[in-house]
Amino acid sequence: MKKDLTEGKVWFVLTMFVLPIIAGSIIQQMYTTVDSIIVGRFVGKTGLAAINSVATLFKFPLNFMGGLSGGMTVIISRYYGSKNKDELGKSVRTALTMSIVMGIVFSVIGVSLAPWMLTLMKVPGDIFALTLSYVRVYFAGIFATVMYNNAAGILRAYGDSATPLYILIVCGLFNVAADYLFVGVFGWSVAGAAYATIMSQVISAIIALYVIERISKEEKQKIFLYPEFSFAHAGSMVTLGIPLGIKSILFPIANSIVASAVNGRGTDVIAAWGVCGTLDLLIWLIADSMGSAQSTFVAQNLGANQHKRAYKGTFIGVALTVVPVALVSIGLFFAAGSFGYLFVPDSDAPAVIPLVIEYMRLMAPFYVFYGLYAAFSGAICGAGQTLIPTVLTLTFTCVLRVLAIFFVLPHFESMECIIWIYITSWIVTGVVFTVMFQFLYHKWNK
Repeated sequence: MKKDLTEGKVWFVLTMFVLPIIAGSIIQQMYTTVDSIIVGRFVGKTGLAAINSVATLFKFPLNFMGGLSGGMTVIISRYYGSKNKDELGKSVRTALTMSIVMGIVFSVIGVSLAPWMLTLMKVPGDIFALTLSYVRVYFAGIFATVMYNNAAGILRAYGDSATPLYILIVCGLFNVAADYLFVGVFGWSVAGAAYATIMSQVISAIIALYVIERISKEEKQKIFLYPEFSFAHAGSMVTLGIPLGIKSILFPIANSIVASAVNGRGTDVIAAWGVCGTLDLLIWLIADSMGSAQSTFVAQNLGANQHKRAYKGTFIGVALTVVPVALVSIGLFFAAGSFGYLFVPDSDAPAVIPLVIEYMRLMAPFYVFYGLYAAFSGAICGAGQTLIPTVLTLTFTCVLRVLAIFFVLPHFESMECIIWIYITSWIVTGVVFTVMFQFLYHKWNK
């Protein structure tokens, strides 16, 4: 259902818009969580380590296309806010055409370069073959994930965040059943988990594209699924989307370098770090969902020339991010060990669970700084200033992490040092984006 974000009480409109995004993100990430639980139970810690050793790898194409999708969403949101239906239709059709091409390209590249990428990430020899089978299957179907994410972004540009949620509920249930069938019953190991995830994403993409086509008929426009490529619209999307795409892959690049340091510390540490990465998914989903919602909200309102409403909505969005992130952080601080037992068999728990508790208690008090970063970054991007967040993210998060890995970690050589590198980058980036938003807003309104 389409919603105009330029009308109504800001806190209510923004809350109702972001809640389905958060819920949808949770369900989508549940694919990975269910993979971890079922693989951990039926394959053991080697299977769990196999899929978690490359957790950041898939984020390269998905995050880059997510960035491009963000540029598409900003353009589409502005046309929707300004009620320009002709340009709106052209922008949607151009966005879908670009998505199809890029999705296929990433699938081909991913399958072809899989062995080289695993070697680069220093995946241990005892899990290399398992990991390779998982990666190849996942990359073979990643085009469907790209298509669904971009189609969902188009729907959100219309203010419709509920339909993607409904789609993901159906496909999430399918993923759970397929995971159990392929891994637990058929014994396909980690490749079975990848097959289940990709099949779910194919179904999601088909349904989302069908909904978009129905919207085009309701608007009495040319069918949105009709191939069209407008150089003007594509240029605007790329101009805004490339910086977002680069920003989106900066985290995986830096995190892959960190992951290589983690992978060199043994299977128990990899497994424990993977469990922590699964447990704190809700933190990232809340923060990143609000960042996405902020972009759409600000873009629609600026398209309607409602600058004060955009500014007010930004700070309401910050509050809607920080408060739930803090509550989840408290829960993780005290209950990480109990949740950890969901992901490892009893035989592996004595070696893995104490590490999960130790790592999570270090990180939990500082997640709120990432929330500040995500909310303010989304608002800046919604205003069409996508290059600035890219430069700031590169400087104060990625470069900081990489330099610390190369120059600080050798002096300590501990997992605790790696965790403090993450924490420091969250604090610095959160503070920088808070200050930068205030500076940019006053500059835009002079």
